[in-house]
Amino acid sequence: MSDIGKRARGAVRSPRAGLGLCDVVESHGRYRGERIALIDDAGSITWAQLAGRIAAMANGLAERGIGRGDVVAVADGIGIDYVALYFATARLGAVLVPLNWRLNQASILSFIDRTTPKLVLAGARQLELVGGAAKHVIADTRDATWGEQLLSERTGMPASGAEFDDPHLIIFTSGTTGVPKAAVLSQRGTMVDSYAGALASGLRPDDRFFVYQAPYHGGTWALMRQYILVGASIVLTRSFEATRALEIIERHRCTSFFAVPLVLQGLVEAPNFEESDLSSLRNIVFASYDPNSVVRPVVEQIRRRGAAGLTIEHIYGQTENSSLITTARPEVCEQDIGSVGTPVPGVVVSIVDIDGRELPPGEVGEICVRSHSVMDGYLDNPEATAEAFRGGRLHTGDLGRLDERGMLHIVGRLKEMIRTGGVNVYPREIARKLGEHPAIRDCAVFGVPDPRYDERVVAAVVSSDPHLTPEEVIAWVRQRMAGYQTPRQVLILDELPKTAAGKTAMADLVHVATGRDEA
Repeated sequence: MSDIGKRARGAVRSPRAGLGLCDVVESHGRYRGERIALIDDAGSITWAQLAGRIAAMANGLAERGIGRGDVVAVADGIGIDYVALYFATARLGAVLVPLNWRLNQASILSFIDRTTPKLVLAGARQLELVGGAAKHVIADTRDATWGEQLLSERTGMPASGAEFDDPHLIIFTSGTTGVPKAAVLSQRGTMVDSYAGALASGLRPDDRFFVYQAPYHGGTWALMRQYILVGASIVLTRSFEATRALEIIERHRCTSFFAVPLVLQGLVEAPNFEESDLSSLRNIVFASYDPNSVVRPVVEQIRRRGAAGLTIEHIYGQTENSSLITTARPEVCEQDIGSVGTPVPGVVVSIVDIDGRELPPGEVGEICVRSHSVMDGYLDNPEATAEAFRGGRLHTGDLGRLDERGMLHIVGRLKEMIRTGGVNVYPREIARKLGEHPAIRDCAVFGVPDPRYDERVVAAVVSSDPHLTPEEVIAWVRQRMAGYQTPRQVLILDELPKTAAGKTAMADLVHVATGRDEA
């Protein structure tokens, strides 16, 4: 077999060698250096300043022995230094692991143990969750943040230690099994995803994107990369609070943001909504399994606050694909808000049956994907990787159908995952925790449709204590799990309904739950 590439290149090093994610920011620093790149709660930074901060951080990491293939884990909220770290690790060929600090300490420590970071970084509030978990921990102090402590006095971007196919990001995602898996994403995959998303959405340098999502979600980085790619600016805040979000959008003249129905509803219910000037908004990107009941009316209310030309875009993605799969552009959403549109450039979507046979339009099956942005695999989990990649496709675990126009419609999920308030929740984790309650003999956890949260978490419990109340169960779980994992509705039953095979009759429980008020 002839090697045309080698015959063309000879022994010369290709100009492509060593290029990676960081080069995008370095280029913006040269050619649009004075334009604002990022704004957070502490201030703003231009593209030239951001490139310089990335260089100083990369040099600081290198001085601490961080290089190609080394893992850096972080437990903190989003901010300018977190974004700088993302690109600094990419420059060195290191792997970034954003930790979900909303989980309990045991979960966080297990993630650290599995990824074996050479360095752990932590905000002041998160230090107690990771302290002692690794040999080298740098945390915020009264005098300096972890980001400031990492900065080197050396100037200039260090030589790239990365290749484009190197792994760069590990995002923990349970898929639909409830067992945390570590999806390994490459620089190439995440960059291809960014190009596809920016092209599909028509992003422009004068956009200003508002980000409030946590950095341990793959989608947070996916959306930010798209805007960074085109040289747009981003406004960062560490959490969502509706009143403050409206103030930020107005003050910084944000043009777009991502939202789930819960966030949109929160905005229009905020006490300052009617006084807010939202005329800068051009587009809202959203994700929802049932957008009709919330998204349309909320968007109309926002349009009346000055954003008369506001458009909406319905996206569908998965961390394992780095993360965007399809998008329904504004012209599609206006006609069919329930569709998640067509694949972004470079992504091939197929609907397959249980045997892996591709199904024709109109038939429901599992959504499968092929693209250059698909993950490398699950860390130290070859069985799960083989299952996800069977037949040469990425199996998403979601059910859907393609209509005659090629538009994708999400129908449901193969397994039991609950999507509530934009967060994935896994019933088995909650059921295991409920099983530790001394008065609970049996339980089942499931999701039911909810106009505000997309789905709400419901727990049906059988108690040995006749005085146990739903409020007590909710409070007990809230003390032991994240807020989004806490049931919003609890059914106290004498027994769980069973099928003829002796399994819990989940359909009967859903019927009971949807016929009652929330606890």
